[in-house]
Amino acid sequence: MKDLSERTISLFSESTRDKLLKKSLELFNKKGYVSVTTSLLASSSNVREGNLWYHFKSKKNLVESHIELFKENISLKLEEVDRIDLEILIKKLFSQYYFNWDFRYLFRDNLVNNFSTDRSLTSQLNNLTVLRFNKIKEEALIGREVGVFDFKDNEIEELSEIIFLLADNWFALSSKKYPNKNEEFLVRRGMRLLIKASEPYLSVGSKKVINNLYGEFSI
Repeated sequence: MKDLSERTISLFSESTRDKLLKKSLELFNKKGYVSVTTSLLASSSNVREGNLWYHFKSKKNLVESHIELFKENISLKLEEVDRIDLEILIKKLFSQYYFNWDFRYLFRDNLVNNFSTDRSLTSQLNNLTVLRFNKIKEEALIGREVGVFDFKDNEIEELSEIIFLLADNWFALSSKKYPNKNEEFLVRRGMRLLIKASEPYLSVGSKKVINNLYGEFSI
């Protein structure tokens, strides 16, 4: 399995700047922001360290660039998908989990703690929490409209909070609980957990499609 999903990989060109941005995203996810030195990043990207400094004045600039990249590409536009094809709709909706997984280092508490004295960056990171929750809520409502979900109006907050909390905690817990498991296992288990938690809110048609795509509703 690749370190990043195809959706995220497609955001990067072959330019030196994008190579550095892509590789830093992969390394920050795996090793943590603090553990990745500029020397490691440059060598892993097959560029000279001077080229790194030319494009990014500091590691903090990389974080800020990742935040902007995430914000610019988080929207799904489910309204444009063929509403008759539930399988395409479900795959599109679930691609949000993979996209968030690709940027998971941004959502871990220890990153915010590293910038506790930087009010601007702390604010940007905290705003991501609001953005991500609102997107989940928005997509759940659209998902209901197109037949993926089936829930009552008063259940939208509950469903959104369950999805958000489960995904967010999995980003932090997964590698700690399963340090010897590979990336594919961690990603797929997180998806299985989300499916299991969402089961009561899925339409009958969605449950059938998900069973065909991912198997029974068990972990």
